[in-house]
Amino acid sequence: MNVIVIGSGAREHALCRLIGRSYLCEKLYCFPGNYGISQIAECKNISDTQDIIKECQKIKPDLVVIGPEDYLSKNLAGELRNLNISVFGPNNEGANLESSKEFMKEFCKSHDIPTAKSNTFLDFDSAKDYLEKNHGPIVVKYDGLAAGKGVFVCKDSEEAIAACSKIFIEKIFNKIDNKIIIEELLEGKELSYFTITDGNDYLNFGSAQDYKRIGDNDTGPNTGGMGTVSPAPILNEDLEQRIQTQIVLKTINGLKRDDIEFQGVLFFGIMVDQDNNPFLLEYNTRFGDPEIQSISLRLKSDFLSTLHATATKNLGYANIKFVSNKKSICLILATRGYPDDYPKNTIIDNLNNFENTEDFYIFHAATKLENNKVLSTGGRVLSIVSLNESYSKCRETVYEIANKIEWENKYFRRDIGSNL
Repeated sequence: MNVIVIGSGAREHALCRLIGRSYLCEKLYCFPGNYGISQIAECKNISDTQDIIKECQKIKPDLVVIGPEDYLSKNLAGELRNLNISVFGPNNEGANLESSKEFMKEFCKSHDIPTAKSNTFLDFDSAKDYLEKNHGPIVVKYDGLAAGKGVFVCKDSEEAIAACSKIFIEKIFNKIDNKIIIEELLEGKELSYFTITDGNDYLNFGSAQDYKRIGDNDTGPNTGGMGTVSPAPILNEDLEQRIQTQIVLKTINGLKRDDIEFQGVLFFGIMVDQDNNPFLLEYNTRFGDPEIQSISLRLKSDFLSTLHATATKNLGYANIKFVSNKKSICLILATRGYPDDYPKNTIIDNLNNFENTEDFYIFHAATKLENNKVLSTGGRVLSIVSLNESYSKCRETVYEIANKIEWENKYFRRDIGSNL
């Protein structure tokens, strides 16, 4: 098979690694890719949707795998399917589960999926008025795609009003119209749960726990994720059964009932309360980053055959298997200053000193090669992942390598997996 992966981050690096390992993979492309991905796939510096479509028409791939959410919300999958190209990833209607928080809330309400109570606001004054009457911890969510930075967990109404100001007055996400969801703060422990579906059948694709805040002990602003452990430590048999019956099955059946075509992956962001009850915080309609990096090292079965079966509505013939009794940890190396202002094109030395193996891998998120030097090009730059028999052994490996990487501008959390 000739396969094209769309995207340029560590998620796409992880996807390319899994696809390239398949005996079915004859030729692998990535648009636009990055320096790390270029070691295992042919990268083409194409990122515009129409340019991607034109290149796909030239190559005539057997499968296109779409990584980032913005391409899904722009209906790249739908446009490629109209050209009879098999795609892993939903059309824009399915992608609405992620790209519109309001759509997600209405979907949950229609199909009796447990989630936090919420209200929608279209302007700053009405949101401020509501918050002045509702004190205490609360969550403000931007109704759109925000690269993992659109959720504000606020300890009081003052913080929440400041978050609303950023969205409506400063317009940090959208310079024209803005919409927010204000919802109750659910207390408990979070996990990420993944399910692959072709619209009829579905297979569960593992779990992870994400560390979203920039600082140790979950302090500071939300990021796209500073590390993960997999499987999620809190996921026991009873909880998984509840997630299946109360959230996953209701979602799959809801998509069918609403005639929403969906061939891809559903990421369920879940909060678990003290009574082991799961509540849906959010949907993502693509593989999570950095969750997929940690999950990917645990995967034993052929990934490409599963993706192709999903895209062609033959998932009933596929299977997913993970290595038994092994854990993994992903540690993000970011540019110091992220998620605010940070320098670009800083030099990372000695990356070639660390050999990727079955149990260890460094995925690139934002790198390029210039004058034989590896340069950082973004906020989250590298994902260091280790697979081992225990979380503690994984921790030893990722932190040993993180400390050895010679990069003056590196920053990473020191507590990923420390509480396990």
